[in-house]
Amino acid sequence: GWNCLIKACCHRGAFHRALKILNETMPQRGIEPDSYSYNTLLAGFARVGDIASLKEYLIRMTNKRVPVTKYTAQAMADGFLNVGDVSGASSMVQDIFNQHDTLPPYTTHLKIIEFALSNGLIFEAKRHVYFVQQLWKWQPSQHHDKQFCKIVDATKRNPKLSKKALQKLFRYFHEELNDKDFF
Repeated sequence: GWNCLIKACCHRGAFHRALKILNETMPQRGIEPDSYSYNTLLAGFARVGDIASLKEYLIRMTNKRVPVTKYTAQAMADGFLNVGDVSGASSMVQDIFNQHDTLPPYTTHLKIIEFALSNGLIFEAKRHVYFVQQLWKWQPSQHHDKQFCKIVDATKRNPKLSKKALQKLFRYFHEELNDKDFF
């Protein structure tokens, strides 16, 4: 259907056509774009590092009450990383967690930390580790749904995001993540 056409357009770099399908063709046919429609477009913008369009379409998506998913968070972080903005990627993941109760796949956390370490941005790497530690201590409230709680719990328990694994990752880049870096 329409989402396949959006995906094909994005993969071919024909963003103007993908946007026309999303903004005009689908609504004219009484079809509301869904998370998949927007996430496909966001992933395309991320690949080319179009941060302005990423931000614009995240706002449009949320204004239309289209659910923000782990793939939304992943695309937003990837876009920032693709232009070398590690701080922006980390902040976006944290903002989406706080505002939309969504986390990206665990690999996005590793990608942010690895990108920071490989570019000598030790503070940014440790800042994202601090966010991961906040997830370890996170407790649900009555407004969190079961699915979100399962996602956070799976992220908290992921062995690749454990203290030991994070310390090993830092050592790989010849950096230290000591006990004083943990709370």
